[in-house]
Amino acid sequence: MEDFHALLVVDAEQFSGHRDNDLPDLHLEIRSAVASAFEASGLGEVWQAVRFLESTGDGLLTALPHRVIPTLIDPFPLWLQEALAQAAPRLRARGMRLRLRAAVHVGLLDEERPDAPGISTAVIDVNRLLDAGPLRDALKHSDPDATFTAFLLSEEVFTAYVRGGRTGLRTSRFTEVRVKVKQFDRPAHLYVPVPSRNGTPPEAAPAAPSAAPPGGTSPGGVTVNGDRNQNVFGNQISGGFQMGRP
Repeated sequence: MEDFHALLVVDAEQFSGHRDNDLPDLHLEIRSAVASAFEASGLGEVWQAVRFLESTGDGLLTALPHRVIPTLIDPFPLWLQEALAQAAPRLRARGMRLRLRAAVHVGLLDEERPDAPGISTAVIDVNRLLDAGPLRDALKHSDPDATFTAFLLSEEVFTAYVRGGRTGLRTSRFTEVRVKVKQFDRPAHLYVPVPSRNGTPPEAAPAAPSAAPPGGTSPGGVTVNGDRNQNVFGNQISGGFQMGRP
């Protein structure tokens, strides 16, 4: 029977960049970090009782009781960040890294349908959120040793629970973005519990040319004139004087 559920999907950054032999262990690390965050958030029993849980290879997709959404927004992301940060030194020693993108949505699905459990528009939509460019960029442009997870909330979740005052987070902690993935084109809201920068922000626009000094352009074959004194490479040029090359 269809019912409203909270939908959580997580995905590891650059999962396939690891050695094939390491992938099963890395997937288990994803499960461990998520389980640890649920436990620390007070949702350990909810996680253990989950009926719909799918492995995506490089991540997980699960349906949860919709009543847990406020906790999925806060403090779950902070505890997931903490679990991943604690695992980082051990994984780094084995030549592995684990950072997770996550998306949260709400919608109808039947988690117990025998022939097609969990197949619904809401599940498709939460996966579109996970593929959003702004969510990928949130990790790409952050310090990999400081920021271990980034979350994207659907407009529906943000409006009802954050803007509606049902979480401890202020709306100012989120950045509104536009998600355009295939036919999906909607606003969503980005939250990075521990933000940082990796020192390589997106390329900036070229700087505008410097303005010429008052009374004319700088020397080097061009005219300088005007009524006020001007210094040109240490030479004094007074008003009414022109300097130029033939």
